Amino acid sequence: MNILFPLLLLLTVASAPAAKDKEKATNDLPRVNTLIPQLLPRNPSAKPPPGPVQRQLDTFFNGIQAGKVDESFRALVANNPSLSDPAAVPEFVENIRKGLEVFGPLQGVELYDQRPVGTRVVYLTYISFHTKKPLRWQFVYYMPVGADWKLLNLRFDDTVEQSLIPD
Repeated sequence: MNILFPLLLLLTVASAPAAKDKEKATNDLPRVNTLIPQLLPRNPSAKPPPGPVQRQLDTFFNGIQAGKVDESFRALVANNPSLSDPAAVPEFVENIRKGLEVFGPLQGVELYDQRPVGTRVVYLTYISFHTKKPLRWQFVYYMPVGADWKLLNLRFDDTVEQSLIPD
């Protein structure tokens, strides 16, 4: 499955025992030490995404904020069979729930960047706000010829401060 979704903190457990002990002491969540966070662009474009995409994401984030994680996620991935695989959905939903438990409830969200890739692909970065720290959400949408926009990939992580471009 071609998904970049699970919370970066929850993807894998560090291999060194000392790292595991340190992780458990700090937050009981495994950390990924092998992935380099993608940098946030220095000159973001907060131009709104296409209307159908914006409506899907508004519904998704409003549902998350209302505590309807499972329903919101299922609705978001409904038009993509590889993302809505019944065997995979519970894991993704659980990762979102864990992220909310660790960082606090969703208090708001804003579009940070929208990057078109040609005319039929758009790469979106949103920042969500929580009581402990913000999260970064990345979505890739594709519009096949003669069809509606569909979500190809999504990912969220807590690397907002690590991904800022230094001056």
